[in-house]
Amino acid sequence: MMNIFLPLRRIIILQGIEREAGRELSNEMLQRLLKAHCHACSISEINEQIAWLENRGYVKAARMGDSGMVNVRITRAGIDVATGHARAEGIDPPPEE
Repeated sequence: MMNIFLPLRRIIILQGIEREAGRELSNEMLQRLLKAHCHACSISEINEQIAWLENRGYVKAARMGDSGMVNVRITRAGIDVATGHARAEGIDPPPEE
């Protein structure tokens, strides 16, 4: 069954990374970010979303050996979606500020 919150979680992830000074966050920080937006997720769920976004060219992920840590950097296409300059299927538009 499709999780109706996945498109919202994906825009939260992209906006969180885009707003970060270095435009990079770890999977653990993304887990905290989603929890702060009332979307508690396991690390494996976060990693699934990272992979989904990476497969579509919105982020680049760097896996850190066997630690389970993944650093995620937003791409130019991801910035366009995060800022509302482009729309992407499977990702909610940015919420109105």
